[in-house]
Amino acid sequence: MSIFTFALKENLRQKFTLPLLLLFPLVLLLVPSMPGSLPMAFSLFGLLNFYSAFLLVRTVAEDRMHGVLVRIASSPISHAHYLTSHLAAGSLLLIAQSLVLIIASLIVYGSNTTNYLLLFILYSAYSVMTLSFSLAWNSLFRSYTTSFALFSGVGSILCLVSGLTFPLRFLPPAMQRLVRVFPTYWLAHGLASLYEQAGASLLLSVVILLVFAGIFLLVGSRRRL
Repeated sequence: MSIFTFALKENLRQKFTLPLLLLFPLVLLLVPSMPGSLPMAFSLFGLLNFYSAFLLVRTVAEDRMHGVLVRIASSPISHAHYLTSHLAAGSLLLIAQSLVLIIASLIVYGSNTTNYLLLFILYSAYSVMTLSFSLAWNSLFRSYTTSFALFSGVGSILCLVSGLTFPLRFLPPAMQRLVRVFPTYWLAHGLASLYEQAGASLLLSVVILLVFAGIFLLVGSRRRL
């Protein structure tokens, strides 16, 4: 069995994985929309995806915390291959989650609501970022329980002030400029650009999300034995 297949099975074996991937995206469609923007479900998905990514890096985090990487270092399997396989499995599941929301949205809202292909590209970039962020976050802790407890608060605050769970236009102008340093802001920015059909602005959001993903991946992938 390949590491990718093993990682995929381990993630699906967690009891909350399937509800997060298949059920919760559908529940988001029940949230009332607000005028002047895309459906609220599209931005709330950012919060759901963030927590899902954290769950999907649990295996890597616990392997690092329990010293499994020591045994990997002495085996024919490279650290890069191990990490890439786990991240690929997590990315596949997060992209599948976004497809569940997009397909359901097509049925509920119709094809004229937005460009769903561009929405998929935006969600894919965001999913890579959230997975990398979760990897980097867990590298700072020696206990997964402590990591999750702190992440629960930080993740919720990031999504709130970035405009994912609360419309960004209602924040003071100074706050709107300040939150641009948060990676989650660029999903909200991308969704606003998609609604306004501003292609260049949407492309900027995708690029910045991928840049953040690269930075977090560099931080999170450092070998900590």
